[in-house]
Amino acid sequence: MAPPVTAADPARRRYELLAPVYDWASAERPLYARARAEAAELLRLRPGARVLDIACGTGRNFPLIEREIGPSGRLVAVDRSPRMLRRARARVAGQGWDNITVLERDVTSLSPAHFEELGLLARGARFDAVLCTLGLSVIPDWQGTLRMMAGMVRPGGRLAVMDGCYPARAGGADELVALRPLAWLLCRMFAADCRREPWELVRAGTDDAAVKHYSLGYVAVGAGTPRHDGHLAQPSP
Repeated sequence: MAPPVTAADPARRRYELLAPVYDWASAERPLYARARAEAAELLRLRPGARVLDIACGTGRNFPLIEREIGPSGRLVAVDRSPRMLRRARARVAGQGWDNITVLERDVTSLSPAHFEELGLLARGARFDAVLCTLGLSVIPDWQGTLRMMAGMVRPGGRLAVMDGCYPARAGGADELVALRPLAWLLCRMFAADCRREPWELVRAGTDDAAVKHYSLGYVAVGAGTPRHDGHLAQPSP
């Protein structure tokens, strides 16, 4: 179980406070819905697939994943905010999904052994796909977390991320730099650092990588097939 929420953990405290209003306060439909759907599509899921959702929040990804993996698949969702997970579990119960396991864990300390011990992975097995949406901009050790995610993917499996960024850093037109103050405000509201660009790490460390931008450059998606050479490579300067 994740450690108790403390004043020394400001991001986690922020999400504990935001949980009751997160689904509407995050402006999902205008800002993130298309990018979220694209991230799920780029996982190339099939019926029966095993999927790991890192920093799952209130479970916004669940319907997109369930639609593809069906009742024979397995979705394991992990987050460290008890109140966000309460809403995720309510979403699961409301839909009657019995193939989703929701866990309260510190995602930075996960390993395949955790899931083997819980009977969620066979010994030596990995997930068919691993996804993180709007999480890597918040997690302090985001690069380590992304490498952990890549290590959770079976050979030939898929990795996808979706997160916010500053428009001028996302390959947008120069005039979109005017939107950076709004992007900064949104990042501050959700304790996020939108300068990180995790999709570039995905681009550098996966085969057949795809990177796409949405919402006037404020949101980006990156996906690919991790190379199993031990780590995700650093992007070129």
